[in-house]
Amino acid sequence: MWGYLEQQSFPLNEEDFNVHINEILEIVNRTGQAEVVRVWMNKVGAKPRIGRALTLQLKGDERLEEFVL
Repeated sequence: MWGYLEQQSFPLNEEDFNVHINEILEIVNRTGQAEVVRVWMNKVGAKPRIGRALTLQLKGDERLEEFVL
């Protein structure tokens, strides 16, 4: 998301955005972090705003490095 921060237009169409989100979800699921994300989403009080993203840092072991550069 931070790649598009403060841009006036979003460069992805709906189909490409859905593909991108599915790739991210696949990484989250394969690293066993899905429940952490669910809990965080239910508890986070802030909301994303223009120019401000929400960040969730996932703790992981060396397997996470395989997915995240």
